[in-house]
Amino acid sequence: MSETLPGLLVAGCRSCHSRYLPRPGRCPRCGSDEVGPQRISNQASVLAATEVSTPPAGFAPPHRLALLEAADGVRILALVHGALPEPGDSVAVVRDGAQYVVVDEGRARPPVAPPPPA
Repeated sequence: MSETLPGLLVAGCRSCHSRYLPRPGRCPRCGSDEVGPQRISNQASVLAATEVSTPPAGFAPPHRLALLEAADGVRILALVHGALPEPGDSVAVVRDGAQYVVVDEGRARPPVAPPPPA
């Protein structure tokens, strides 16, 4: 049985009520400095997904990515370890350091180790 995952921490504007991934500075929508942390559900809908067969340095192929839409329209580009989800699928996402990762059955899969330096 999968465990319940905590929500995602996002930035929320108290002036225009928009939510977005945390970033320094003012609200990108209205310019207000009344921005603070908020939690949203970690459930998201897949908008698009792709597999990059020749990924950038530091990533082992296949490199899978999914564009997700979470609560209140927050969009997230996340790594996918395992099967590539289809557009419209409902998935869970967690933050792992500076990256967002799609989780499978409530558990994040371990990241694929980058290839050794040549």
